[in-house]
Amino acid sequence: MSERDGRGASKRERVSASDRREQYLKVAGDLVTAHGIDAVTMEAVAAGVGVNKALLYRQFSNRGELLLALYRRVTSDLDRRIVEAVDGHDTFEARVRAWVHAWFDFIAVRGRLMYRLQHAGTVADQVERPHRARQRRNHARYGSWYADHLGLSEEIGRDAAAIITASLAGVSERWAESPNRATRDRLEETYIAMVLGGLERLADQHPDGWDRRNGQRGLRKRSSE
Repeated sequence: MSERDGRGASKRERVSASDRREQYLKVAGDLVTAHGIDAVTMEAVAAGVGVNKALLYRQFSNRGELLLALYRRVTSDLDRRIVEAVDGHDTFEARVRAWVHAWFDFIAVRGRLMYRLQHAGTVADQVERPHRARQRRNHARYGSWYADHLGLSEEIGRDAAAIITASLAGVSERWAESPNRATRDRLEETYIAMVLGGLERLADQHPDGWDRRNGQRGLRKRSSE
């Protein structure tokens, strides 16, 4: 039985809508992490929070909306961490290292949740569409960054960003085979080396691959500026 104040209102009823929303997303995230997407039902989330299912429906019309809100929460957190990590670094290599390190930090804690949400399209179209839209935005954002630094066309920059992003799935799978700090450190340095080396080779293959700031070719020269 819940405690009540002098006016007969229970403590549970005094929880704000925003706090209750956080509770729903926390329980949904825990269910996805522990048991997979299929474990997320309106009944299970309401029970996990300890409320009547009708209260949950006041904020989320269905399971798809709940998964979408969880997806947006998780990906926004990752994107924010990467932006904060890159901010303040002057060289291209330092920025690459910063965003890769931030990604590894995030995946170490929320990797399983992130992976399962990204593959939720089979059960929730609401998640699939935003996921693909986010991928396109990131390809455009990072592609412009690569193109601007290496003097490549925007199209080639987006191609590079798409390939670099897709390869993170392989990193995650490899890390999952041996989830320890030594594996993480090795994979992080290997991935950084391949990204930097691949971009340098890409720039060398294009005659217009000039650094627009000083006209010098070669990523190694720029990374030491």
